Amino acid sequence: MPQVVAIICCVALLAFGAFQVVLLRGAELGRFAWGGEDHYLQPQHRPYAVLTIVGCLAGIFIALQGANLFLVIPVFASQLACYIVAGLLFVAFILTARSRSLLERQVMLPYYVLLAALFLIVALAGHPS
Repeated sequence: MPQVVAIICCVALLAFGAFQVVLLRGAELGRFAWGGEDHYLQPQHRPYAVLTIVGCLAGIFIALQGANLFLVIPVFASQLACYIVAGLLFVAFILTARSRSLLERQVMLPYYVLLAALFLIVALAGHPS
C-alpha cells in the first residue's frame, strides 16, 4: 500500500511542479498561487516558484525512497524526510489559510492537506519492520 500512496504523491507533486512551470511561462493563473494578488505570477515570486519546482522534485525522490521503491539513503533518514515534508506541507497549509485569495484557499488548502496525509502514510507504513 505505501508504494501506491507514494506514486499518488509523485503524481500530485508532478502536477504541482507543472503548475509552477505554467505560472513561470506567463499563464493567467496567478489567483491560485503566491497570495493570489494578480492574474500573473509577480516577478518577485519567480525565484520561489523555481524553488518550489526543485522542492517538488525532491519530494518525489523522498516519497519513492520512503515507500522503499528504491534505496539510496538509510531507512531512518527516508522516514524522517517524509515526516519533514509532511510538516512543511502543513506549514504551507497554514500560510495559505492566511491568503487573501479565496480561490487560492479553496484549491490549495485541500491539496496541501491531502499531500501531507499521503506523506504521513508513507512515513508510517513505508518500510517494513
